Amino acid sequence: MAFSLALVAVGLVGGFGAAKLADDPHTAKPELLVGAVTWSNDQTRSIAFEEDGALRGPLDGDAIYSVIAESWQDVSGTLHNDGTYPTCLAGEKDDPVSEDRHRVELEVLHRDTGGQPQHIVVHVHCLD
Repeated sequence: MAFSLALVAVGLVGGFGAAKLADDPHTAKPELLVGAVTWSNDQTRSIAFEEDGALRGPLDGDAIYSVIAESWQDVSGTLHNDGTYPTCLAGEKDDPVSEDRHRVELEVLHRDTGGQPQHIVVHVHCLD
């Protein structure tokens, strides 16, 4: 009986230890942001985004994000996994640029390049 309990204890400690080792501190975790897309270009897959509640100075430029998301979610909650550009960001038929303001929820990775930071969108959820 004592031997069985010892084996269980060793298994638990070993399991927790292995799980801790598997937790890579270099794993990128996306940040969830909500706000408005003020400009979008579906050819370059770039957007200008204003985060809700973010204070911007009068000389601050637009925050430009690269949309690399292969999947996105429309207003009704349907997930699209076909690599298409989100419809809430797309321009008119013959114009890849849209300046319509659309509410979105973005999952974003931020990359420090030593200069201008890069903002990379890995998932888009259209809110309107």
